[in-house]
Amino acid sequence: MGQLYFDIRPGATLDAEVRLACSVAVLDDEGRVLLQKRTDGDWWGLPGGRLDPGDTFTAAAKREVREETGLEVELIRLVGAYTDPDVCTVYPDGNRAQIAVLHFAARPVGGCLIEGNEETAELRWFRPDELPPNLIPTHRQRIAHVFADPPVLHVD
Repeated sequence: MGQLYFDIRPGATLDAEVRLACSVAVLDDEGRVLLQKRTDGDWWGLPGGRLDPGDTFTAAAKREVREETGLEVELIRLVGAYTDPDVCTVYPDGNRAQIAVLHFAARPVGGCLIEGNEETAELRWFRPDELPPNLIPTHRQRIAHVFADPPVLHVD
C-alpha cells in the first residue's frame, strides 16, 4: 500500500470526491500549536478528520482531537471554512478527495497526550514561526489564520 500524498495542480480534484472534515489548532499557554506526525506518510498536520454520519462539525472536531492526541478540548472559535480545488489528497488506498473543512482553534481542558496509535506516530508542540517543512500543504494557511492579529474568519 502507498503513502499519503498531495496532487497539487489546476484541476487536480476533478476526478475526486468531496469530503467534509474538520481540523483543530490546539493551542497551549505558551502560544504553540499541537501537530500530529501521521503514520500514513512523512507529514505533520493538525488533528482532524472526516465527519461520520450523525456528526456535527464541533462533535467531530472534539472526537478527532481526542482520538488522535488523547486531549479533551474546548473549541474557542471557528477560524474558517477551507477547500482548494487544486489540492487533491491522495490516500494510501488510492482514494482521491477534495477536502472541505471547518477549522477551529481550541485549548486543552483535560486528558493527556498519547505516545501514538494507528493514526499518530508522534505529537509535538510548535511555535508558529518554527513549523516543520513537511507540514501538510493546506495546513500552513490555517495555522497562520489562527495567529492572525486581528483575527480573521476565512471562507473559501
